[in-house]
Amino acid sequence: MKSHFIALALPFLFITYSSPSTANPFSSCPTIGYLFHDTANVSFVDIDRQTSNAGAISNKFDALGFNATDNYIYGVMGENIVRINNGFVAETIGIEDLPQHDYSAGDIHNNQLYLYAKSQGLWRVDLSTQIATQLLLAQHAIYNLSDLAVHPEGVVYALDDSKNIHRFDLSQSLENNHIAITAATGLKGLRTFSGQFFDSNGMLYIIDAQTGESFIFDDLTPFDNEESFHYEVLQTLPNVENTVDIARCSEAVLAVNGYDFGDAPNSYGTSLSVNGARHEVSTHLYLGAKPDQDLLAQFYPFFDNNGSDDDDQGITFTTPSLHQGANTFITAQVGGFATGYLSAWIDWDNNGNFDINENVIQDVALTGGAHTLAINVPSDAAITNQTWARFRLNDAPNILVQGAGGRGEVEDYPLTITSYDTQESYFWYPSQGTYATLAFEDRWPNQDDYDFNDIVIQYRVGHIQETVTGKLSRLNIDIKLQAYGAGYNNGFAIKLDGISASSIDANSSYVIINNEYKSSVLEEPDSPDDEAVLIFTDAIKEYFSSECENGFLRVYADCDLDKEVTVQASMAIKFTTPVDYPEHLHPYLNPFIFAAPNDGHGFPSPPSRSLEIHLKDFSPTTKANTSLFKSGNDQSENASVSCGVENNCNSYRNNSGIPFAILIPSQWDNPIEGKSILAAYPKIEDYINSNGTTDKTWFIRPEASKVYSLPEE
Repeated sequence: MKSHFIALALPFLFITYSSPSTANPFSSCPTIGYLFHDTANVSFVDIDRQTSNAGAISNKFDALGFNATDNYIYGVMGENIVRINNGFVAETIGIEDLPQHDYSAGDIHNNQLYLYAKSQGLWRVDLSTQIATQLLLAQHAIYNLSDLAVHPEGVVYALDDSKNIHRFDLSQSLENNHIAITAATGLKGLRTFSGQFFDSNGMLYIIDAQTGESFIFDDLTPFDNEESFHYEVLQTLPNVENTVDIARCSEAVLAVNGYDFGDAPNSYGTSLSVNGARHEVSTHLYLGAKPDQDLLAQFYPFFDNNGSDDDDQGITFTTPSLHQGANTFITAQVGGFATGYLSAWIDWDNNGNFDINENVIQDVALTGGAHTLAINVPSDAAITNQTWARFRLNDAPNILVQGAGGRGEVEDYPLTITSYDTQESYFWYPSQGTYATLAFEDRWPNQDDYDFNDIVIQYRVGHIQETVTGKLSRLNIDIKLQAYGAGYNNGFAIKLDGISASSIDANSSYVIINNEYKSSVLEEPDSPDDEAVLIFTDAIKEYFSSECENGFLRVYADCDLDKEVTVQASMAIKFTTPVDYPEHLHPYLNPFIFAAPNDGHGFPSPPSRSLEIHLKDFSPTTKANTSLFKSGNDQSENASVSCGVENNCNSYRNNSGIPFAILIPSQWDNPIEGKSILAAYPKIEDYINSNGTTDKTWFIRPEASKVYSLPEE
């Protein structure tokens, strides 16, 4: 319920008028409707089709209609015709030639009050002359009508309590007037259709006082002899029990026209009857060039293309089809001046529903303008000529795939999914469906607590090779930030041992972090022949915040404030031409962290990019400060830039052989803050002392009280 409508009307509810001369009309053609009950109460139904109990009134009324000529409500009270003012106080009006009957249905059109009484007939009362004219003879008035409504063209319609809808032909003489068309609606159960009215667009809106269900007949054609009587089932309304009639200005457009709906088939949750996705149309926030406005969801195969330029055009796909296992780009054009939150779903398995795991974008904050985002297409997505995507831009986060939103817009798109390129082969480390784990100590070259939770990253690499030649054509690298227990800020990057920077097609390579697209991923080399360095980010902390102690992420077992924090990224690397697979390129490449710009890292001046921390026996980049080797607790013997290609590195280890970074070939529970990895995983010491020949699965046997247990995925 929109509170401003209640505020306008409520002050008048309990005012008592001493005489008709002090009566005031209602506001000019209000958009709300007035629901009258047989308990001498009145309610309001507003533009969202929600109702609000308003309070007691002094009398019971029926056969009501709102007169847009003078802005009063007219109807019957007992056997009298009355005019009702905005305080719901009635004055009796004497009508010539109107017999006293139990009039159960009524409406107003062009200053004419229409009244129906079963077994008696239908009358039209001219409210200017106060003279009544009978329009329908008693023998044609055989239906139980709780209400009727007059179309803007002057044609009377009524849905009777037996669930049949009628159109009255009142264009001829009294003797020849009759029910022109009757059709069964197919509705079931006990019904009392006491709330019926038209809006200025000829939309017939009906409320059932028995159930609170509401319906809209959206394609009535008063002069068509083969009318379809198509209707939509709308949401169920509260506060409609014992409703005897509704009065609403027929010149007001049903304000649901101020909403935007989707277009996908109704199985995706599109129409109002299934609580479909919808938003308030507003110039504050929308997708595309201007807000798209629907009266009702016109879902596939009908769509809402009304020939104007405000139809769905806010999302642009870079390719007409999506390719299994690849990334696709979209451009979201945001209009208005408010910040919006974009979420999206794609029916990957083409089962006609948006499943919970098909949420591909969630709550990406966007301001006005064009934004490029990327979506990863699962390798097992169903190959199809048509599946569906839904995009919702909302003025608040946490929007669901269905249901009412705030200001914003919903746009649905049909998509095609194509198969893998059969000319390429795919190899993933550790596999496409799982992640390995990288864990770093960021105080190198000095020794710290060795809890290996300073930066913990879930990590996987996809190698795409030409099937015939075996040459490497592309790399896909996915990461998720698992834990951050470092006081310092760090960047994350990858070195490609044996692959030159000049081999990378920089214009076709990119990274997406939390759905934010970045086109610059190749670090500028000192020389084109230098090995390529790929930068995910130079400051991981820019992408998350935590309410846990020290701002740390998932290192305190007793803090739940960080469980939902998400930082994930995908990098796609394309080579200018496919390259021979380097002999000593590890399947997990050469990942490392480095000091973020302007972060002191315990040094007299910020070391920035020159402080790198790699896996044990991996090579640094040309940007590394080589004077840090053999300082502090580092005991590197060979840490040259080229030692990775030569396969003879002896680097990033202390005098006991313990590394400063480790790679676990599976997902792994990191130690909690302050617990050494030696205490959390006792078997690692034997593994290190044996130079990796024994206790190779040390990482699956933790001391449970000393690790942070991740939830099962």
